[in-house]
Amino acid sequence: MTSDAVLPSARRTAVRRRAGPARRARRAAPSPGWRLSPWAVTTYLLGGELPDGSRIAPKYVGPRRLMEVAVATLATDRALLLLGVPGTAKTWVSEHLAAAVSGDSTLLVQGTAARRGGHPVRVELRAAARRGPVGEALVESPLMRAMRTGAVARIEELTRMPSDVQDSLITILSEKTLPVPELGTEVQAVKASP
Repeated sequence: MTSDAVLPSARRTAVRRRAGPARRARRAAPSPGWRLSPWAVTTYLLGGELPDGSRIAPKYVGPRRLMEVAVATLATDRALLLLGVPGTAKTWVSEHLAAAVSGDSTLLVQGTAARRGGHPVRVELRAAARRGPVGEALVESPLMRAMRTGAVARIEELTRMPSDVQDSLITILSEKTLPVPELGTEVQAVKASP
């Protein structure tokens, strides 16, 4: 097993990479629901000086207004779509937004995975020996875990998902509900307020 110290160039999640600056920003502006307040999330992304005098290095270099709008969108319980050509830091920004807001940037649905079978947005049921679909057989998707906990889920390569998976997202985004017809139930999204 390798550690971050052994492989400094290895890709690590934003949570582990930026734990120190996020912890300092969290102490500066605690907030229920979100791990950081909207102000602290913006400071974490754009860098700046905290009230205690410590400096946060920027994770994003670009128009401040874009990050302010992104944070405001999430703070008002709306979905955020980052659109742009390849190489414009969409994944980088989404990873750091999720880490700052939820403390977890790993709740990821990869749109290209849907082409290999399965339904990455909904749930899968493990084979339940002769009992039919039961809750114990449920394998939650990252999106379902995010909805249950009030965390930020990231969806990448949305345009590469099959249309039935995109259709599932319409219900999730508009109703804040994930139907689980196999079990005759649904999961309501938990609202995490800043």
